[in-house]
Amino acid sequence: MSEKSTDRVIEILDEINAIPRQSGHLELIHPWLMDWGRSRGFKVETDKALNVLIKVPGTPGYENAAVIVLQGHMDMVCEKRPDVEHDFQKDPVISWRDGDWLRAKGTSLGADNAIALALFFDLVTDPDAEYPPLELLITSDEETGLVGAQNLQPGFLKGSVLMNLDSEEEGVFTIGCAGGMDTNLYLPVAYEAVPEGYEFRRLVISGLEGGHSGVEIHVGKANANVLLVRALRELSDAVPELRIGKLEGGTAHNAIPREAHAVVAVPSEKIGNLEKALMDFTSVVKLEIEVVEKNFTAGLETVNSIGSAKVSEAGLFAPLDAGRLIDALRLIPHGVKAMSMELEGVVDTSMNFAVLRTEGTQVKVLTNRRSAVMSRGADFSETMFALTRLYGGSYETGNHYPPWEPKSSSDVLDRGKRIWKQLFGEEPEVEVTHAGLECGAIGSRFPGLDMISFGPTILQPHSPDERMHIPSVGRVRTFFRELLKSYKG
Repeated sequence: MSEKSTDRVIEILDEINAIPRQSGHLELIHPWLMDWGRSRGFKVETDKALNVLIKVPGTPGYENAAVIVLQGHMDMVCEKRPDVEHDFQKDPVISWRDGDWLRAKGTSLGADNAIALALFFDLVTDPDAEYPPLELLITSDEETGLVGAQNLQPGFLKGSVLMNLDSEEEGVFTIGCAGGMDTNLYLPVAYEAVPEGYEFRRLVISGLEGGHSGVEIHVGKANANVLLVRALRELSDAVPELRIGKLEGGTAHNAIPREAHAVVAVPSEKIGNLEKALMDFTSVVKLEIEVVEKNFTAGLETVNSIGSAKVSEAGLFAPLDAGRLIDALRLIPHGVKAMSMELEGVVDTSMNFAVLRTEGTQVKVLTNRRSAVMSRGADFSETMFALTRLYGGSYETGNHYPPWEPKSSSDVLDRGKRIWKQLFGEEPEVEVTHAGLECGAIGSRFPGLDMISFGPTILQPHSPDERMHIPSVGRVRTFFRELLKSYKG
């Protein structure tokens, strides 16, 4: 593939990135996609879940070929560095080239999954391209639980083959994935006034890499929520007078938390003790995680207000409630629970301690559980329910999606393996991923679809360090087009 062709794909990606598309805020990207298809003469449909379907006729010689579904999602995980001013509901994502890598300026890049849309649009606007009749299925709110895919209306698709371009390693074909479920835990807390002579600080955990809680849950990245509650327990033990309030951490169910913070207060004469205890904590944790986390920091910042209240007027958690709360939060698991018994090196079941929020008289925790075996996943979730019952709180399940079970026989996989070998002289890798893919949800609504997932190399998605390997875009583009050409009727 020529450099010019790669540039064209990236130009389309940048055009998509100019439209805000944060999950849950699709009011700009949805009409833009509809207009994109209609303005080029294609038939465009949508449904109640805001999925978009662009129907593209086959090129000459392919009119009688079977319909192929090309699928990607319109939303993105919106992460930014603390020092970056960026409103994801208004501002464009700006990319820049770092050698062979495409990055964004202080934010997540959104190549997950704008690159799929860019490859689709590049294909169907190229007068020299050859392909069968296509259905471009662009789903909504994938990043918040495969919402669009799970609410596809019956009869929306006519194709018998689906190519999902939401995998993130060139030369790897995905043929199955884990299922998952969100759980919200609600832990009640009482407040008491802070005695005179106390000074307030904000305990801040920051500098962690974060990342995708599916594909990176096993690599040892630290979780800011986990470290925050660990720090609070150790600081409370070192300074028994410590008071705690307003815990905040994490941003999304599928992102490993990079930052978290809590308001704390101690008597003025104990500030030095608190600082010393935090230094000790930081030194120990750095030794534990330095192989993976190079930039971890834990610090204390001066606090002038808590929400709309001055600190002199604020109440913090009652000491007894605070102690029980921290103990409960310490028991919330994060990381790998079980490895696959069938596939070496593949995670079977995991939990992401994703979001921590203080909402009035309760602390809310969002966890995301993934599992390739639904019964094992359900049992793992039950541990969260049991913990909440013991604490005296409540819980509710949120978005959940089924696993995508690999087929023993797949024509699209066989074609893909043959064509990749012909093009690049090597066998592609075939995998089942621990990340959630929409193929499972779509396949449960349209049984019989022959499905495959692939894409260019994207590292550290769902974080400001997200980057896409530009040369891999060219190779995937070439393969993608040759695969479609193989379906000539």
